[in-house]
Amino acid sequence: MKRNVFLSLMAATALFAASCDENNGNGKAIEGKGQYIIAASSGEASYLLQSDRLDGGELTIVNSGLEAETGTAWIFTPNLNYLYRLVYNQGNAGTGSSYILDSEGVIRERGVKFEITNRFTTYGPYGKYIVTAAAGATDMADDAGNLQQGVTFTILDTEAQTLTTKTVSTENYLGTGEYVTFSGIVDVNGKVFTGVCPIGVSAYGAAQGVSDTTRTATAYPDSVWVAIYSGTGFENPKILRDDRLSYASSRFRSQYYSNIVADDRDNVYVFSSSYDSRTTKKSGVIRIKAGTEEFDRDYYFDIEAVSDGIHLFKVWHITGDYFLLQTYTTESVAVMGDTKRLAVINVASKSLNWVTGLPAIENIGSFGSTPCVDNGKFYIPVVTTDGNQPAVYVIDPATAVATKGTVVTCTGIGAVGKLVPLQ
Repeated sequence: MKRNVFLSLMAATALFAASCDENNGNGKAIEGKGQYIIAASSGEASYLLQSDRLDGGELTIVNSGLEAETGTAWIFTPNLNYLYRLVYNQGNAGTGSSYILDSEGVIRERGVKFEITNRFTTYGPYGKYIVTAAAGATDMADDAGNLQQGVTFTILDTEAQTLTTKTVSTENYLGTGEYVTFSGIVDVNGKVFTGVCPIGVSAYGAAQGVSDTTRTATAYPDSVWVAIYSGTGFENPKILRDDRLSYASSRFRSQYYSNIVADDRDNVYVFSSSYDSRTTKKSGVIRIKAGTEEFDRDYYFDIEAVSDGIHLFKVWHITGDYFLLQTYTTESVAVMGDTKRLAVINVASKSLNWVTGLPAIENIGSFGSTPCVDNGKFYIPVVTTDGNQPAVYVIDPATAVATKGTVVTCTGIGAVGKLVPLQ
């Protein structure tokens, strides 16, 4: 792995003092208290608010919180030490910053901002790292000038606050002649699990003789692949294939969202939204048992069979055998589709219950992209179009009932999570 000399680490501007909230019984605030962090927004700015609860009370961005730029993705590290803000910036370099709770329990921006020279289309935490990835042409070209296709990983060391990159060729990655991209970065027992999404045949690949012509769409929409890497070197992956699902991914515009989720016993569940209109496979889930690196041939769960044909979009583990699905609103599936329903599934009983207690579907504007799991409950921001303020809703997986929690005076909530103070 080489240090990317094009990545610039910029000294942060002066740190902002945070005025953050703790509910004191009347919905107002006490400054600088609370381990729960809410990334609320208004216009082009975000405000990181603190609270000692997510299940009630009121917060506001007015004269409160640590002001930050907007973020495409908010990532709370698994050790709860850091919050990262990533910005996609379309075709330009991605940027970001990170935050901590200081020894007094007050949220602060850390002393280094960063710039990712490559855009990112998928991301996730791995050990002490945040890893982003994006497909694109490498610097390798054939005699005709056709560029080899690959994926560039950017590895953010959350402790050292440094960045490195690793580019790998994805030409003929699956032995099918096609190049690929990846969906999700999932840490399972110290290894990286990622969904592999075939794209087609590049001009470089066709010139190498893997196909008679180029293709801009895969010829394999009816298979699912998972790659397993042993670390951030991203070398010598073990690749698993199964023909019971389509790709382990969901899509929204250029973003590939992970459909791979581990439970609290290290069983890995591989979901598929089946967003490709050409696939004959159902939206469903298969499993890789804990301690193995192969698909469990005895486990298959047809999500559409219990959802009246509705496809999943995103998935999170809650606790035990319970998972939360964000699904498409109707049977219609599209890369920019409507995804305003939530359901709780039990992967052991292969059952699904639609979440009740949320605002009416026609009044839901959006869900926060980064929800929170805490003490066996699922916390998700909901923005409505009926004039009510955005709020965090608390979902009990055993009943699939949502109750309205903390209400925030703002225009949107992108993320909720938890941090512990650094000592």
